[in-house]
Amino acid sequence: MMQVYRIEHWDGPRCIAQADNLAAFLDVVLPDDWSNFAEKLAGRRSLSAHIAFNGEGRLIGLKLGYERNRGVFYSWIGGVAPEARGQGIAAALMAAQHTWAKKEGFRGLETATRQPNQAMAILNLKAGFVVAGLDVKPGEPTKILFYKVL
Repeated sequence: MMQVYRIEHWDGPRCIAQADNLAAFLDVVLPDDWSNFAEKLAGRRSLSAHIAFNGEGRLIGLKLGYERNRGVFYSWIGGVAPEARGQGIAAALMAAQHTWAKKEGFRGLETATRQPNQAMAILNLKAGFVVAGLDVKPGEPTKILFYKVL
């Protein structure tokens, strides 16, 4: 059954204020050590998040990024709640982020995907990204690097 959802844009200060809630969500969709998430967010230029909420107001999707290089926005992290996957939420969040980035004057987007995450790699390609390289580190999954001109 398709869920009804809405997408909100959060600026940097709101992302930092809600860092604990975002970290709790990320721990479900991308288990990792999110204990210092607020610190990771602090100081990021043009920090921005697009958040999807279900009809009951529960967070079900996230796409977060920041300005990495002058004029280039880095789409850093995101995910969709397991029960909400397969409904186009990730693509809608990505489209909202790209529209916002272009409106804000960014000329390009960068992102990276761990090699085992084929669904995200495919979504990036469908959204107009091109493979820009690989990040290979011993003992870690290879990251596929992507770039998109806005």
